[in-house]
Amino acid sequence: MLRLMRRMSLVVIALTWPASLAAQAETPEDVARQYFVAMRSEDAAALARVTHPAALAELRDLLAPLFASTLPEADEFRQRLLGVRTVPEARALSDTTVFANFIRALGGQLPIFTEALRSSSMEPVGHVMEGSDTAHVVYRVTIPLEGITLERLAVLSLGRQGETWRALLSGDYSELARVLRETLGG
Repeated sequence: MLRLMRRMSLVVIALTWPASLAAQAETPEDVARQYFVAMRSEDAAALARVTHPAALAELRDLLAPLFASTLPEADEFRQRLLGVRTVPEARALSDTTVFANFIRALGGQLPIFTEALRSSSMEPVGHVMEGSDTAHVVYRVTIPLEGITLERLAVLSLGRQGETWRALLSGDYSELARVLRETLGG
């Protein structure tokens, strides 16, 4: 019986060990690469999966007028930015779906940006910790564009989520929120 229990324990370890090792081994740079691959391939759902839940909720909060306004022009904004027309439809969307639909909408509005992104490359340089729950990944992005190559350093901020990292919102979305509030009220 002892021998059987030992064998069963070894089987359980063998089945679970690689998955737990992979989760622990995921560095901020690994997640930054996943984020960039999702952006480059225009995979909004994958981008949402590597985005921190707090960032998904933050975007929803910034888009709050879309979830409340009954003005006629709000229907068009909701359709363009979220893929739905009515307040009840918008409220029914998960934070992940709101984020993915919003990212798809932005990509559709900026075709030159998405084209440049498709041909770009990203190489992490390293990361800087801010406390124990935030990592800022510094990366070099190279974009060949119409016969010239643009190269710059950029930063992707990540928040800890359990044993891994997830992307935080970057840039200043407060201007977007301000425009929506002025246009739709709220």
